[in-house]
Amino acid sequence: MATFDDLVNQIDNNLDNQRDRGTAFEKMVVAYLKNEPTYKQKFSDVWMLSEVPAEYHISKRDTGVDIVAKDYAGNLTAVQAKYYKGKVGKDTINSFVAEAGKDYYAAGMLVSSTDEWNRNAEAALENNTKPFTRIGLSQLRHADIDWKKFSFAKENDLSQKVQKKLRGYQKTAINNSVTYFKNHDRGKLIMAPGTGKTFTSLKIAEALMNDQKKHQFYVLYLVPSIQLLTQTLFNWNNDVSDDVHMTSFSVVSDTKANKKKGKDDDTLGAKDVGFEPTTNVEELVSNFKYAKKIDTGNEMTVVFSTYQSIDVIHKAQEQGIPEFDLIIADEAHRTTGATKLGEDSAFTEVHSNKNVKGELRLYQTATPKIYDANAKRKAEENSIVVSSMDDEERYGEEIFRLGFGDAVAQGYLTDYKVTVLAVSESYINKDMQRVMAADNQLKVDDIGKIIGVWNAMVKRNGITGEITGAPMKRAIAFTDTIKHSKAISEEFETVVNEYLDAQSTDSFQVDVHHVDGGLNALQKEEQIDWLADDGVEDNHARVLSNVRFLTEGIDVPNLDGIIFFSPKKSQVDIVQAVGRIMRRAEGKEYGYIILPIVVADGVDPRDALDNDKQYKQVWQVLNALRSTDERFDAEVNKLDLNKKKDGRINFICVDSSPDTDVTENDGKEIEKNQKPKQLELPLNWKEMQNAFYGKVVQKVGDRRYLEDWSKDVADIAKMYIRRINDLIDSNDGAKIAFDKFLDSLHHNINDSIDRDKAIEMLAQHLITEPIFDALFGDYDFVKNNVVSKSLNEVITTFKLFGFEKEQEQLKPFYESIKLRASGIDNAAAKQKIIVTLYENFFKKGFEKTTDAMGIVFTPIEVVDFIIHSVDDALQKYFGKTLADKGVHILDPFTGTGTFITRTLQYLKQQMDEGKITFDDLLRKYLHELHANEIVLLSYYIAAINIEAVFDEVNGPDKGYQPFEGIVLTDTFESTEQQQGTLNDDIFGTNNKRLKKQQETP
Repeated sequence: MATFDDLVNQIDNNLDNQRDRGTAFEKMVVAYLKNEPTYKQKFSDVWMLSEVPAEYHISKRDTGVDIVAKDYAGNLTAVQAKYYKGKVGKDTINSFVAEAGKDYYAAGMLVSSTDEWNRNAEAALENNTKPFTRIGLSQLRHADIDWKKFSFAKENDLSQKVQKKLRGYQKTAINNSVTYFKNHDRGKLIMAPGTGKTFTSLKIAEALMNDQKKHQFYVLYLVPSIQLLTQTLFNWNNDVSDDVHMTSFSVVSDTKANKKKGKDDDTLGAKDVGFEPTTNVEELVSNFKYAKKIDTGNEMTVVFSTYQSIDVIHKAQEQGIPEFDLIIADEAHRTTGATKLGEDSAFTEVHSNKNVKGELRLYQTATPKIYDANAKRKAEENSIVVSSMDDEERYGEEIFRLGFGDAVAQGYLTDYKVTVLAVSESYINKDMQRVMAADNQLKVDDIGKIIGVWNAMVKRNGITGEITGAPMKRAIAFTDTIKHSKAISEEFETVVNEYLDAQSTDSFQVDVHHVDGGLNALQKEEQIDWLADDGVEDNHARVLSNVRFLTEGIDVPNLDGIIFFSPKKSQVDIVQAVGRIMRRAEGKEYGYIILPIVVADGVDPRDALDNDKQYKQVWQVLNALRSTDERFDAEVNKLDLNKKKDGRINFICVDSSPDTDVTENDGKEIEKNQKPKQLELPLNWKEMQNAFYGKVVQKVGDRRYLEDWSKDVADIAKMYIRRINDLIDSNDGAKIAFDKFLDSLHHNINDSIDRDKAIEMLAQHLITEPIFDALFGDYDFVKNNVVSKSLNEVITTFKLFGFEKEQEQLKPFYESIKLRASGIDNAAAKQKIIVTLYENFFKKGFEKTTDAMGIVFTPIEVVDFIIHSVDDALQKYFGKTLADKGVHILDPFTGTGTFITRTLQYLKQQMDEGKITFDDLLRKYLHELHANEIVLLSYYIAAINIEAVFDEVNGPDKGYQPFEGIVLTDTFESTEQQQGTLNDDIFGTNNKRLKKQQETP
């Protein structure tokens, strides 16, 4: 069973005559045009020149045309299948171009086995009155057909169309869109790179067509580049449902889709679409007249166009082509920006029906671009119109969102890690003299960065020599100029060989190719195929180095890493680049973002991190990730809380070369055994590493993170209060349950608790439950605490009367809580979070409670002084200590439990000093420590704090032990009057604890 490349090899190896080779290749091209889904829907007939019916009066003489294809409108396309090894020159295609220019042909297509074209040959296709298409081996190789069924001896059906299955989130996006567009004319679809926006938008178009019961449905699909246009056009034709016939047109109004180009940009032209381009208004109008005549019962006519060609669409509509049922603005972040009042750029024209008429507009992107209020105000002052994606009048509401984090959590994307490689400048100056003295374009920084990249690709710590896993095999590198990219690709191997010195022969090798916008489409595709090839040799990796054109429209699922040799100003470009490494592939665990820097000697780490331009690219990339990935935002802000810093962001130091060969097998063995060798960093690098993580929080994080979160929590609590009030007022069953709860509060805590305070308690419970679950999930606090269980029973009763629907609406909020609160690795940090939340929560959410209860906090230093003083007084006047049996300790107004937790820590210190035993401490915790609190949230936090401190003392092997000495009660009430009896199934256990406390002498 031959692959496409096997078939090409058969032509080379089995046929000696060039004419026979050409004929064999022609058969492959005919098979492609008859079976590839896009062309199968375009062409009704495909003939070898000798088979063209006589009615067309086409000469059978060989003048360059090998194949003739007829579309459903009756137009003929002349095709040359050029099996050629050298560079295509103008003289080799002149005859074909002249023949294709005859009246009986409407267009030309040239399919070649070589990617090398000289400028004159390219110009011959571009400067022509008829549209010409150029196709290379890469497009044939990756066509959606089964080449294994191909035979040179006979024609076979090579179709292999298998309908993709919709994923759950795609179904949700489609259903949301159909519902949304019943009452709106524009909306936003936000989906992370690699999650199938293109496929989803096709199925949205089909669903809208079906919902509106239209048998002719017109779609305009706008993209920013020809590369993306080609990819989208073929993908839609490959994936369209069997019961829908799709007629496709590609509109590229000029020979280069992007006018304002530098040498670094993509220079693809109309000929590179891979599908016959429509380049003027008359052609498009004529094509639409034909499309209207097609009656398949379910006909979708799609115009795939660049934004730069929108004026062709506008003029064609003036001449009669219909209003589009749906306009899809892909990479919609490109449609934002500032324009003068009354003017539009090519990218902003899509917003108005004055420019292009459409019933519905769908704006889709992975990276919505929003301008802040200050930028909008300045623009308004200067009569500038700003298109910002939070403008619902222009972009509509958000229909569906799937962010990076959700896509990774659901298993649709591979997660990523950031690796910052810090290379010592002194090492380069001392040990890399030959490279520095050589006649090349490299600077000291370039040499250091190449060394860093090699260490990153092989997953080697340059200080400790630790190998952490199997090496990366494929990466894309971004530089600032073509000159820089060429220098790095040309000198990469030389630098690494000197770095490795005697170990260079057998060590891991990174092969680097430079690519830029000057390549033609065929060359570009071949380079991408080289990168993506599954047959990368052992002990080798491949890197494509470029400036910017390997972002949009590049799909290499097995790509392992992206490398930033230079800063990138655009956050959108950074996120698009990161999206390249998050595609899933077999055996791929992470995608890696590699940031090499060179560290100057003799500079304080903190000063370097603030002022060194080397770190600019680090802060740019990290800020871009934070702007689009909610998980990364949370992780950065937790860096100064957690003891373990590395994980998502790894800071790796390099100041020496390896002593032995470093091969691919080294990493594979580590990965298999999962036991990398751990070595301690030298002190100077450890200081740099610690300073780096601290600076990440300052440069990228949000110092008001917890305070702002407290405001969110308080707002939700107020909303809960409103909804509980509404439920009680409108539902008799809920009111009965609430009244029973209120009676129990009167009996157990205080008669003065009124309806409002009781509802506040329920709101506090609802809001804190997910926070405690996220922070203390291992403790099962919510399930074990007696008061929490009691309040959960009340909420469960409310759910019988529809309250669950209210909670469902807050699912995104609960997810955000889980994201922000989970992953904290030490008790002190967890306590800091809940105390900060507590302080700000009450100030913002329950001002009246704060004022009424006089909530204040005793400083820890004062608490410690009191504990030590009491212990001294006990010993001096009673001959006892706090640890002695029979000495009970009661904190009657425990607040957040500080007195009890500090007492436990004081006793642990005595245990560590050998003054008391663990049994003394355990007895104290189980039987002789008591705490009361009247405010529910304070009670919860106190219980959590006390239990967390004891859990650290108790150790991980002995299991979680709830603190049974804490009671939700009013200490004054409970001691001043005798409680009556009440058959209380809400606070019964809490009441028993209080009675036990009161009976203690």
